[in-house]
Amino acid sequence: MSRVKRIGFNFFRSTTETEDGRTVTLNLSNIFEHIREQYQHGRENGMDEYKRVYTYNSEPARLSQVNFDVTAQYYHLTFERLNYSLPNKTTLHGDSEMLDLETDEFIGHEATVLYDSQNHILMIQRNRDSLGPAAIGAFIQALVSEAGVANNFCAAMITDNGARRRAFNQAAYRKITTKVVGAKANGLLERLFDGNPDVASIEISFNSRPAKDAEIDHDFARQLLDNFVDDPEVERLRIRAREDDESPVEPIDLISHKLEASQTVDLRTDRQLNTYRVFEYMVTLYDREDGGYKNRILRMG
Repeated sequence: MSRVKRIGFNFFRSTTETEDGRTVTLNLSNIFEHIREQYQHGRENGMDEYKRVYTYNSEPARLSQVNFDVTAQYYHLTFERLNYSLPNKTTLHGDSEMLDLETDEFIGHEATVLYDSQNHILMIQRNRDSLGPAAIGAFIQALVSEAGVANNFCAAMITDNGARRRAFNQAAYRKITTKVVGAKANGLLERLFDGNPDVASIEISFNSRPAKDAEIDHDFARQLLDNFVDDPEVERLRIRAREDDESPVEPIDLISHKLEASQTVDLRTDRQLNTYRVFEYMVTLYDREDGGYKNRILRMG
């Protein structure tokens, strides 16, 4: 049985606001380099408490590591949400048993960040069990304030200004997800059931067959996009599609237009996705020779 997992990533610019109200990019490399040196000193001297920890939503979180990848020339940061809740361990037919941890121990959920200091771009892994981009942004804000570099910091979401054009020019549509509200939601249900159920919203996903070359009927997909893309009662419209026969399947968001990347991994070989493997995927996506996300962002200006 194939067990696959899709890892998602979003992109942000490191910015701050000047006293006269202008938004400018903020270079974080000096802050991260200072912390990297502190962490290295702490490890080499056997220190017990040297990692940056703060509280987010009443739970502890930490910047567990800061490295600089000499080959890629990007910073590799790992943030962790430290969870109090303990999972169970078991075998296929055995009894479940809660993990035995000390009172000062936690379950750590990692989120990996790539930082391109030359272009002030943060590529952040989305991990629903760990810290989200907002929490990571708040953590970096605390680091910026502590360093006295700027009065404020913002991880500004990078949007895909070509999302609509690209969505209508895909060669193969693999998945279309939409969320509709109001009269449109009830209208869809009225076609299936008698009467008006007065629902608040409906979410629908159209998926192709799992075969690698499978796709949703092209005319159907285009008609669906035509009908939904400008409708104010459509709150979500996302696709996963392939631009041509040789390109990877990529996500496109037609509502928020946030730029997204994704990587599908087979959990039979990558049972534990550690932060180093995730960072390798991120570098490949960001710097891909046939036009990585860095080039796409720089072309957008």
